[in-house]
Amino acid sequence: MKVLSLNRGSCPRRAIHLDFHTMPGIYDIGKEFKADEFARTLKQSGVDYITVFARCNLGFAYYPTRVGTIYPGLKKDLLGEMVTACHRYNIRVAAYINAGLDHEHALRHREWVRVSKDGRVYQLQTMGHWFRTMCLNTGYRRHLLALCKEVLTNYPVDGLFLDCFSILPCYGVECLEGMKKAGLDYMDEDQATEFCWMVTESFAEEVKRLVKKHQPGINIYFNGLPYRLQPTHLELEILPTGGWGYDALPFQARYARGLGKPFFTMTGRFHKSWGDFGGLRPTQALLFDCFLSLASGGSCSVGDHLHPRGKLEPEVYNLIGQVYGEISKYDEWTVGAVPVSDFVLLDPGLKRFPGNRKSFQHLSGFTRILRELHYHFDIGDDLTDINDYQGVILPDFVPVDEYLKTKLEQHLRRGGWIISSGESGLNPAKTDFALKEFGLNYLGPEEYHPTFFTVEKEISSGIPFMPIAIYHPGVAVRANPGTKILAQLWKAYSNQGYWDFFHEYLYNPPEKSTGRPALTRKGNIFHFSFPVGQAYFESAVPAYRSLVDNCLAQVLKTPLTRVENCPSFVHIAVTSQPKRRIVHLLTWLPELRGQNMQVIEQPMLVEDITVSLRRDQLDIKEVYLAPEKKPLAWEWKDDYVTVRPGRVKGYCAIVFET
Repeated sequence: MKVLSLNRGSCPRRAIHLDFHTMPGIYDIGKEFKADEFARTLKQSGVDYITVFARCNLGFAYYPTRVGTIYPGLKKDLLGEMVTACHRYNIRVAAYINAGLDHEHALRHREWVRVSKDGRVYQLQTMGHWFRTMCLNTGYRRHLLALCKEVLTNYPVDGLFLDCFSILPCYGVECLEGMKKAGLDYMDEDQATEFCWMVTESFAEEVKRLVKKHQPGINIYFNGLPYRLQPTHLELEILPTGGWGYDALPFQARYARGLGKPFFTMTGRFHKSWGDFGGLRPTQALLFDCFLSLASGGSCSVGDHLHPRGKLEPEVYNLIGQVYGEISKYDEWTVGAVPVSDFVLLDPGLKRFPGNRKSFQHLSGFTRILRELHYHFDIGDDLTDINDYQGVILPDFVPVDEYLKTKLEQHLRRGGWIISSGESGLNPAKTDFALKEFGLNYLGPEEYHPTFFTVEKEISSGIPFMPIAIYHPGVAVRANPGTKILAQLWKAYSNQGYWDFFHEYLYNPPEKSTGRPALTRKGNIFHFSFPVGQAYFESAVPAYRSLVDNCLAQVLKTPLTRVENCPSFVHIAVTSQPKRRIVHLLTWLPELRGQNMQVIEQPMLVEDITVSLRRDQLDIKEVYLAPEKKPLAWEWKDDYVTVRPGRVKGYCAIVFET
């Protein structure tokens, strides 16, 4: 079991991220802004921290700058007035500066713009606000550092938020010469990208030195750079209806919370995404986002966009006030609470998340499988300490180098278990499995598609007795003597899409067993030959979930919780405070409406759930529902504390006091 330890620092509980990206030609900029009304509205909505704008995506500053370009026609120091007024109401203020986009200065300094591999500075095919990005290896770097210094020296801000970092390589002359000097081959895109990392990380270090000199101790956030590089805290930008989807927060929060830094999740009030001025999400949708963040060990932030005239939209802050008022009732049980987990998913590629461009759908897929099964787990990279976890899952695409191999061998010697899938477990060269304990030989990529699996009886619970389709090919493996085959791999009569100049072979029923396994077990190691996480993310086959569950049932004999009559969509989390454990239940279910819009309007009513919490040597003295502290009847059963919370609609916190 792992109880995470987080440095809570000065992380806000209820924040606002206030965009102000203002197109040219607005004739009444700031006309309705009143500083005291602005801050009072925030205070009445329960806000304790806000990120406001020093300079926006367009490159305009909203204070009397000597370094940058003030928005034409602006007569007020919006930044200064906001900082002063918010401080009067005990609201901390971070200053926003866009580091990756600055279209005003890109127009006047084309030499500051990132050059693409094909020699372009304008990516017209992308349009949007990403059609032109800035290079930190040009004079723009000095300009941006000067702007940061100007804000830090002139305003008593509580944080600095730099946005839109990108690690796309630049092929401008400064970068080409820099790569040569560093001994890197700019013809190799990986090396060109590595140079971009070097430039960006050195810039971040300069910003940290500036902050230490002029405003020591304030928050710093580099949005778009890896979580591991963030110096003070984490802000997880996740607008579920704005492109991130509802699978993002469960995955990203489980990784963020293991890094020892306070974090909050940044959702949005918008029906769609940033800049959706006329969009407002239902109250229940925002409640779900916020309660899920609290249950995951974080706190909350809501994204908004100020109208150019400078007046906060009352309906938006009525909504935010209602939501923040509701979640604040649970502060006693969420402030300082840390997540509790049984096992961990590892992917070394996360070290540069979210700055790298690698897809992590496989992690989202595995996360969905495991939370639908109501298991408790964290997500980490290869630097994660795995000593206190019962098991490790290597999802789909995890190479095992010498460093990770040593950690896994030690884990197995302690009696831990491993579940891996797809290419995971192979050495970096993909010539064979890194650990002999897998009991497998690697034969290469799977040659058949589609394939099917049939299961042995001991692993068959919940799985139809027929060949089940595998829609996403993985690797071909051979089981060594002593390795148990738990699922056989079948081939079809022909591969999908095969063309013999007479027909496309579209209909492909199972023909026969390949003689190779789809799932094996050797000691405490299970291996799936296909990428289970990616497959579930894309196809959501219930049998895949059952197969994972059946493996876990053989090695995780006493999971942290057990539930009965609990639908798979219910989110369950366990957090810990001194002398208490809290079990969180969330019963909201996003509904797909139309082609791609997921909407939450009402919570689902769930009745007759039974929840059992593993004792873990805790001396439980009372169990009740927060926040009203309504007592619940409870009983000991097989070293579990069992309760029945009754009707659950939306959010429920069951508190086990010692």
